[in-house]
Amino acid sequence: MHVRAWIIGAGAALAVAGAVAGCGGGSSSFDKNKVLDTERVERAIEQSILEKRKLTAMVTCPSGVEKKKGLKFRCTAAYKGGTTTFLVTQDDDKGAVHYIGLKG
Repeated sequence: MHVRAWIIGAGAALAVAGAVAGCGGGSSSFDKNKVLDTERVERAIEQSILEKRKLTAMVTCPSGVEKKKGLKFRCTAAYKGGTTTFLVTQDDDKGAVHYIGLKG
């Protein structure tokens, strides 16, 4: 899964590019290959916040998000002093996403 990130805050846009490896293997009655690994998205957003804002954050994203190009969902980052909502957009149906921090 590839991740592109934009974090907006204090009137300045920060751009970050990175890659998040996808998971593989396994089979079950629930097809994991059709569900986005949102835990990896959470970790990528946390890392972006740490690198760009020097803040340790805990990010939560919904689980069970279908892999689908153009599908959007929101994640919430909580850190000392506040929270920020991130809009995540899927770039393809293979797990590539980009996200942007929304000013609240």
